[in-house]
Amino acid sequence: MVNHGKGAYNELEIQDDVHPVPSSMTRFTVRDDMSSRSYRLAATILGVLSVVFLFAVIGLSVHINRLSGKHGILSLNSSIISSQLARLESDHKSLTESKNTLQNKHDEDVKLMKSLQINLSRETRLKNELNSQKQKLEEDKQKLQSQISNLEGHCGKCLPNWVLMNTTCFYFAVSSTTPRRGWNAGRDDCKKKGADLVVIDTKEKQEFIVMTLKALRYNLPFSYSNGFWIGLTDDHTEGHWKWLNETTLTEGYWMDGEPNDEMSIEDCAAVYPTNNPMMAWNDAPCSHPQKWICEKEIDKTL
Repeated sequence: MVNHGKGAYNELEIQDDVHPVPSSMTRFTVRDDMSSRSYRLAATILGVLSVVFLFAVIGLSVHINRLSGKHGILSLNSSIISSQLARLESDHKSLTESKNTLQNKHDEDVKLMKSLQINLSRETRLKNELNSQKQKLEEDKQKLQSQISNLEGHCGKCLPNWVLMNTTCFYFAVSSTTPRRGWNAGRDDCKKKGADLVVIDTKEKQEFIVMTLKALRYNLPFSYSNGFWIGLTDDHTEGHWKWLNETTLTEGYWMDGEPNDEMSIEDCAAVYPTNNPMMAWNDAPCSHPQKWICEKEIDKTL
């Protein structure tokens, strides 16, 4: 029995010795299964990553192709733009040259216009001056015609060397043989001729006397000695000018700044052949040597 038991025990040992692998294989089989799962998972992940990478490469390729297409389009557009820019630069250059040409033409036209305006102003001024001269000549002509009419109507009414105006005869002591005298001496000469120093009480008379002095070619430069005594004085009351006919002066034809009674001795008036007949009087010392002008009515002449 005992031996039989040993024999069974030995049989078991032998069996254990004969089949040791199954227990060992079972242990390694479990481990290999776990590794296989890890490998499959890694392979799966790698596969997915490969797919993703493939899609990324495909997408990138597509994107690159699109960019290449766009780059081609941009290159074409750039070429077109460059061509258009060159054309615009050429047009700009042409326009600039045209502008400069037009500007130069404009400047020349402006200069010409200014020159024409200057010439027009000059011509207008000359025209106005000629019109003024024409008007003055017309007035002088009318005055001369009036004097001629008076002379024709009163021919022989004035003595030789006397000048007629309306109904009055005037004597101008312009002869170089007649010495200059003071105011009183000149008046005495008029009285000897049956006349007196002239009384200038109208504008017409003033213009007539100055124009006659010029007509007699008495156009000497102004000085005290180149005047003609008239019948006006303020020796009785300074500043109160009166004519020899006792009338007070109401309108005078004094030069600028006159009468000024310089040194308080200028009490007699004289007329001068000035360019402006309305500004022809000056006050001077009564003793100063001057020429003189006499007047008398026609009916007292002969």
